Amino acid sequence: MTDAGSYKFGTFKKNAEELERLKMQATVAIDIEKEVWRTTGLQPGMKVLDLACGPGFISCELARMVGDGSVNGVDISEKLIAVAHQAKASEKVENVSFSTGNVYELALPENSFDFVYARFLFQHLEKPQLALRNILRVLKPGGVLCVLDIDDNWTSFAPESGAFVKFIRKAGAGQKRKGGNRLIGSQLFGLLNEAGFKNVSTKIRPITTEDLGVRMFLGVAVLFRMEMLNKLQKLLALPQLKKIKTAAQAPNAWGSVGIFVTTGRKA
Repeated sequence: MTDAGSYKFGTFKKNAEELERLKMQATVAIDIEKEVWRTTGLQPGMKVLDLACGPGFISCELARMVGDGSVNGVDISEKLIAVAHQAKASEKVENVSFSTGNVYELALPENSFDFVYARFLFQHLEKPQLALRNILRVLKPGGVLCVLDIDDNWTSFAPESGAFVKFIRKAGAGQKRKGGNRLIGSQLFGLLNEAGFKNVSTKIRPITTEDLGVRMFLGVAVLFRMEMLNKLQKLLALPQLKKIKTAAQAPNAWGSVGIFVTTGRKA
């Protein structure tokens, strides 16, 4: 399989801007993300698989946290893996490696990893159950899967909340047509249990404009969603997007997203 879902780097109208957004997304809330890793079981010495690693910055941070352990970053995009190799060199991290791969066909040995991290991957997958079966296979007995993802029912912005809701619903419908699911967060608990994971747990960590700033919040969490729409849908969404951008300039503008953190263990 060469197509893992609704996200395809390289098909964006402005790929350079999307790459910058991915880099920003990887660094803007890194302290919050590190705390998630610690509380979900990441420890020094572990062997980690970072699925959909993108440009590799998160993989490098994971590698620093596991110390004498190791991290294998995997992504379906050869272009992003090339960027990840550059990140490894610039970040001067030795215990991380990168390779292309598909979560539906993980060419990795069984019982290989202590910790598997899937960050904003499952919202793009048309076949999450198949992905979970593959992840369960490569996890060691007792190993942990940590999934970080989104649920648009837990996303809000004001003023112009009406325009915001219309926009994210249009974008969510566009992503669904591509095989994705912007409501995956609240479904992860059931999916992991059905796949055979044990001790499954879901927690929600809100990220707000107070954490990121309004401009950063919209750039990372909202504006890129236009790429999920076709030309006609983009035209229809422009009035809402214009209202959102205008509202973002208000001194009382505020928004939030709920980040779903779901974990499970291999028996």
